[in-house]
Amino acid sequence: MNIWQTILLAFGGNAALLAVLGYIGKSLLEKLIVRDTKLFESDLKAKTDAEIERLKNELMHRVESYKVQLKKSEFLFQKEFEAASAFAALLQSIHPGFNPMMDWYEACDVIAQDLEKIETRLSDFLAKYGAVLTDYEKNILTSAISDAGYGKFDVIDGEVDSDANQKAGELYNSLYELEKQLIVRVRDQSSL
Repeated sequence: MNIWQTILLAFGGNAALLAVLGYIGKSLLEKLIVRDTKLFESDLKAKTDAEIERLKNELMHRVESYKVQLKKSEFLFQKEFEAASAFAALLQSIHPGFNPMMDWYEACDVIAQDLEKIETRLSDFLAKYGAVLTDYEKNILTSAISDAGYGKFDVIDGEVDSDANQKAGELYNSLYELEKQLIVRVRDQSSL
């Protein structure tokens, strides 16, 4: 054998060995990649399933929380509606009625003569519905109760002086404005 044959045989043998080793390495590498891919897919699926379950639970919790909030809102709206309706009836009971022969001054005299009853009705209303009134509405009502309480002493033996008459008119007007505000608040909520 000459040198060239020895070199060719050496390189050919090594080349064959390298080809076999390359084939085995490639097969092992493909198997490792397939195994790692399956492990990755399995791990990814488990993580995805866990995240989906977490999001599903979170969404269910939010839905339940929203249902509770909606139920509370419905309850509060119902109480506000009841308060507005009761106040409208209360204001109607304060009004002396329509009489073509009675002017505003005479109507205020009738209101002034009932200030003690009005004070009681307003106090009862505040006690029953105060929880659903805004601070501003409670302030108007508290002032009206106070005005009626003080005004009842200005009516002596059914006689109403001009100050008591004026205060009765102002009281009725402030209560009328409160009624409008309560009704507007209920209507605004019902249109949402």
